[in-house]
Amino acid sequence: MRGSVRESGRLRLVPPGVRWPATAVRAGERQPDPAPASAPGASDRRRAAAPGAGSPPPGVRREARGAPCWLSLAARDVRAAEEFYGRVLGWCHVPLLGAPGKARSLMLKAGVPVGTIGRTTCESGVHAGWMPYFTVDDVDAAAGRLRDRGATVAVGPLATHAGRAAVAACPEGAVFGLRHHAPDSLWAVGEGPVGRLELHTRDIFAAALFYGGVLGWAGDPGESCAVEYVNDQIVVRDGGRRVAALTQGVAPGTEDQYRWHTSFRVDDVDAAAAAAVREGGRVIAPPRGSGARREAVLGDREGVPFTVLTS
Repeated sequence: MRGSVRESGRLRLVPPGVRWPATAVRAGERQPDPAPASAPGASDRRRAAAPGAGSPPPGVRREARGAPCWLSLAARDVRAAEEFYGRVLGWCHVPLLGAPGKARSLMLKAGVPVGTIGRTTCESGVHAGWMPYFTVDDVDAAAGRLRDRGATVAVGPLATHAGRAAVAACPEGAVFGLRHHAPDSLWAVGEGPVGRLELHTRDIFAAALFYGGVLGWAGDPGESCAVEYVNDQIVVRDGGRRVAALTQGVAPGTEDQYRWHTSFRVDDVDAAAAAAVREGGRVIAPPRGSGARREAVLGDREGVPFTVLTS
């Protein structure tokens, strides 16, 4: 990582771009058919997401180097996951086209994208949870840097509908992805439904060197994420806005695991905790704090931990 973790810089904010379809489906409602090619905006979205595309759609500014840009969840039962998160967190879903037998949906909160839920092919019971993607200039080159640093590249690099992507695990086993750019410019950490993104790790300084070297943190000001050491954490910033943090210790709701952990915003933390239990999930850490600092750690039906925060 060039420079120290105390260096600063600014990320370029991404202006609103192509929006996802407005035909979101509440959990339990009938799903609409996918938008036909003749639907307004469908051809534009298809051109923007052409296979092999390595650049954002025209008019949409590229994210800063190393910024988180998306979330995905691999679930054994996609429909059950849609139902759980819809009823507990108030999300809607839009079915996405995919290979036969591989259900996949876009999750939204009040029209703002949260991430995608797709079917996992892993039957071992090991769950990566909500996996973050990070923006890099060159996915193939970043995958090479991962291998040089002792990481495992599990998937790709390969061409997707939204450009090249790869999925990897760092030396401690935390799973994350690489992309050229965000699938939707409205997605952001700290604004909207995604409240926090944190890596729980054994050594925050070693992790900062690893991720900084792979993702290009603390590079050219205005082009890369800035990192700094604050209150026993290494914080990754978009200008003055925190987009990720590296913190010491195992992840909430796991047994001796180091992984990325996501926090989602809700209107009522206590109501979300009660709904999680009612919908077949569990409360890992009961609600605590007050006002804007109230939060709880929950688990979904498949045991995936996540935190809920007061909006």
